[in-house]
Amino acid sequence: MNLLLYRYREARPCVQVPELKLVIQSSADWFQRYRFCQPLGQGGMGVIYLAEDKAQGNIQCVVKQLISKPSNPDEQFEAERLFKREVEILRQLDHSGIVRFSDFHVTDDGKYFLVMDYVPGKNLDSIVQNYGPFGSEATVEIGIQCCEVLEYLHERDQPIIYRDLKPSNLMLTPEGQIVFIDFGIARMFMPKQAATRVVTAGYSPPEQYFGRPETRSDLYALGATLGHLCTGVRPKPLTVSAPGITHPDVIPELDDLIRRLTAHNPEDRPFGAREVRYELYKIYHGIHPDFEIPEEALVPLQATVAPKKDGPPTNPNLRSGLHSDSSKRPANWLEREQPKEEDLQKVTRKDAERINYSDVQNPRKTSERLTRPDAKDSNYRRRNTQTQQPSQSFWDKLRQFFNK
Repeated sequence: MNLLLYRYREARPCVQVPELKLVIQSSADWFQRYRFCQPLGQGGMGVIYLAEDKAQGNIQCVVKQLISKPSNPDEQFEAERLFKREVEILRQLDHSGIVRFSDFHVTDDGKYFLVMDYVPGKNLDSIVQNYGPFGSEATVEIGIQCCEVLEYLHERDQPIIYRDLKPSNLMLTPEGQIVFIDFGIARMFMPKQAATRVVTAGYSPPEQYFGRPETRSDLYALGATLGHLCTGVRPKPLTVSAPGITHPDVIPELDDLIRRLTAHNPEDRPFGAREVRYELYKIYHGIHPDFEIPEEALVPLQATVAPKKDGPPTNPNLRSGLHSDSSKRPANWLEREQPKEEDLQKVTRKDAERINYSDVQNPRKTSERLTRPDAKDSNYRRRNTQTQQPSQSFWDKLRQFFNK
């Protein structure tokens, strides 16, 4: 199975929809339409059910119900706000790599339901747990698909920050398609507006702990996710991922990219998902020299475009068509201070409980941060990319996993 075989299809165009208006419908009529089959899981905000839509020929769908918490009005209000925002965002999106919105309903007694298309397959976290790491080549293929979705989200007129990119939120279908499935904490990007502090330990960058996420926050999460996929090791909170140290078989170019993606300072990360996707294509070309990088991947490598008002530039100057030139980027373009190293150590116990991580580790001091290996180092250069190609047996096992 080669995931790239399924990627030569254009994303469906975005469908613009009117602003969300909550319409109270008859609960009896609504529940007659959907047949609840079985629960699929439960999170902090809701319960997920597999259901059938009788109005659409009993096609399978997923129904997400918001959990009511009457004992805590403030928490209930925040949960309802995030739930409504998830609906509002999903209504605007139409991409093959994003779960499709179908229906939304509020019952007579104030219960919230969100209906989405059913995505067959397994999430990447469960696959790694059952079959071990993907290996460098498959990780690169998955990263390319993730970048396509992030480009779609980040390059909208009003960019959307996903904020929760991690293996458990990425579904791999039997056809090899990666689908983003949970937009519960996604938000519209407003540079001068602080966001609710919602983080996932190990995958969230430092700025997200302070309610200051930006589009490059998703790139940090992407780097942490790719590091997890190619090594099978979960990332530690607020650290630079360096998969090549513990797993020498990781392709050096992929190891270097993951290090830069998980840099503490957003300015030290690649500028955007397009740039990252191009780098991933180059890595894939290094594995398979006969593979030609698609022309559309070269399109964004152009001159700088003037920045939008109150937002980042849509395209930076690129050195050699690859690395962003920070010297030509406006200083403090978000007009805010970056979190200081000592501030990152002040994560309270309440925050730790909220992110389900009881022992939040302090970040490494600047002098102790991991640096890229010297390109002249013989041990670093000795890694032969020809040995990185995943065995076909991995995909055979994965097919068996889907057929269970």
